Amino acid sequence: MEYEAGDLRIEKETNGYYVQDKKRFSAYARMLSSDKDESFKFAYGMSYGQEGEHRAHRTGGTINRTLGQIFINTFQGKMAEYALYRYFERKNILIDKPDTEQHKLGVWDSFDLSCQEKHISIKSTKEYGDLLLLETGDWNDDGEYIPNQNIGNVRYDYTCLVRFSPDGEKIMRENGLLWQRDKDVPGNIREILIEKVRDIDWKYDFPGFIFYSELVKMIRDRHVIPKGAMLNGKTKMDAENYYFQTGNMHDLIDSYTINKNTEGTHDKDMLKRTCPKCGKTLVIRHGYNDFWGCEGYKNGCRYTESLENT
Repeated sequence: MEYEAGDLRIEKETNGYYVQDKKRFSAYARMLSSDKDESFKFAYGMSYGQEGEHRAHRTGGTINRTLGQIFINTFQGKMAEYALYRYFERKNILIDKPDTEQHKLGVWDSFDLSCQEKHISIKSTKEYGDLLLLETGDWNDDGEYIPNQNIGNVRYDYTCLVRFSPDGEKIMRENGLLWQRDKDVPGNIREILIEKVRDIDWKYDFPGFIFYSELVKMIRDRHVIPKGAMLNGKTKMDAENYYFQTGNMHDLIDSYTINKNTEGTHDKDMLKRTCPKCGKTLVIRHGYNDFWGCEGYKNGCRYTESLENT
């Protein structure tokens, strides 16, 4: 079953675009201290530390990002990778850890996470965000990520969205750090960011993900918010974006469980769980109540798990 992005409500007289299909924020977990620390080191190095570099503006955009904006966007983005990594880890799904190598401008990873030979792109937003947004200039009609064409992977099996509470940009803005010019950055900025940003209680949820085929359909059906449009009457779009509404996205369980929402999905598109006792694959067995069972049953492993636990 293929999901669709859904149409936004458009008010032509005000150039307003309004989300209709939402998913309420419900915290799944809190960020681990170790994951916050790794994310901070990476984001600081890619911004204030100048050990690596991120683009100063979005594709098709005109607003140059400050060091404060680059830092908080990068910090949140890396935390999102760790959040999804921990989710799959808890589900006994083998997945590679997030990469924290810092690259110079024009060099970056060709995907965010690798899981069982599948490539996952991860986007992050605020807790009240209800859109997966992708700059149109970064994608072709075959759902290929254009900036990666010369470095490797151009297609993502899954595109996931992670939302955070509190609002990182608001914290930076309230502390006079978001729009700060380079020459005004204080010498103790690292200590300030540790106190004001890294060490606070970060909560997150997973509004969902889309399969590669659904990303292609979103692009070809031209689900677009134009540059200059007013999103929900508040935010002026700096660049043209494709969108997918959170209320229409798959829950994460659909990435490893074939159910009514993923009927027709090929088995190769799904992630595999492993038995925590013997390491063999877990499969869904059918009975009076469906349950997870280990494929090592014939070899003596009797591990089972309620389907409700996933």
